[in-house]
Parts: sequence; C-alpha cells; structure tokens
Amino acid sequence: MTTDEINREEVRQVLSQVLWIGGATDSGKTTVAKIIAERYGLQVYHYDRHDLPHHERLAQTNDEYRLWLSASLDERWVYPAPEHLLEELLRSFQDRFPLVIEDLLALPRHPMLIAEGFGLTPDLVAPLLSNAQLAIWLVPTVDFKWASMIRRDKPAWRSETSNPERARRNLFERDLMLAQLIRTQARMRDLTIIEIDGSRSTDEVASFVEHHFGTRLTKQQTQLEGRE
Repeated sequence: MTTDEINREEVRQVLSQVLWIGGATDSGKTTVAKIIAERYGLQVYHYDRHDLPHHERLAQTNDEYRLWLSASLDERWVYPAPEHLLEELLRSFQDRFPLVIEDLLALPRHPMLIAEGFGLTPDLVAPLLSNAQLAIWLVPTVDFKWASMIRRDKPAWRSETSNPERARRNLFERDLMLAQLIRTQARMRDLTIIEIDGSRSTDEVASFVEHHFGTRLTKQQTQLEGRE
C-alpha cells in the first residue's frame, strides 16, 4: 500500500461520521441539511461559506486564482462561454477539495457532521466513503432550476454587469451542465441522486434524505438520548 493510499484510508476513518449532501445549485441542499441537522443535533459544514477563503488561499500559489479574484464581473460571467465556466468550476472543485478535507478534519468529532455543497461531486467524495449510504446528491430539473432562479431573483450580482441577462443565462447553462455531470458521475458509481422537480415539498425531500442516511442517524439519535 502506498503512502497516499494509507493517508486516504486514515482520512476515510476519521470522516466516517460525515454525511454528505451534494448536488447542483438551486436543489435545496442547504435547507435539507439544516432540517436534518436540527432534527438530530448535528453540525453542518456549508461549502459555499468557504468559497472566498479557499480561493484566497489558492491564489497565494496559483496565478489563475489570483487573476480570477481580481477579474471584473463581466470577465467572470459575461464574456466566457458556459462551457468555459464549467471547466473553471470543476478545476476549482478539484483544487478546493483538499482544503475542504482540512476544514472537516479540524472540526469536533462529535456530534455527527453533515457536509453540504455543490462542489462535493460524486467523483471527489466517493473515494472517501466507507459505504454509499453516507452520501446523496440533489439535482434540479431544467424547469425547476429556472423557476427557482427567477423566484429568488438570482444571481443578485447580475445587475452589476454590462449584460445582466447574458450573465444569468451563462450561469444557468453552466449549472445545467454541472447537474448532468453529477447525474453521470453518481450513476457510474451507483450512488443515490434525487431529482428535484417541485413535486415534493422541502420537508418531504428532507425525509427522503433522512431515510437514506438511515442507521447512521438512528445511531446519532441513540447517542443523544443516552446523554439526556
């Protein structure tokens, strides 16, 4: 066994208490994670909240991230094609994942932890899973995604660009491609995905995810009751 393989196995053991909720944007990941965390008294790691600190760390040694941080909103969202935006995003996911692991390893071991975010793709998370029950991915349909963006007036920063509708459309197309990539990766690894189309309420989706995590949450509940 190589050093990398040994380290990966150690990380898997330490992170064996982490429940992963990944998926594309506008799928309800954050809300579902909060609902389950409140029901079972869990910690939640929000990937999005570490976006800027992670990119600032990466920019210290990588000129591409330094340039991205200094770019205008037009340079980030109006001029590039959606395909290019996806390439940038996936590179960021790859480069940020070791920083995510650092963050998770630095958190208390108890209570159990939910890690949620769109950068937690199946290909990145799967090597750390001791079993498939520890992770699930939420993916919105095209209609649900667009309706969610309109209802929530996303992205809020588009009015600061020279072409707000193109910026919104570029983001929308990028996120659709990300959603399809997540579907493909999950299916290839026989991991669970939920298609979010609006037919189920957020509470119903949370109950589905809760059932998927099953015995892991039951064990957490038993531990909590034992401390009372």
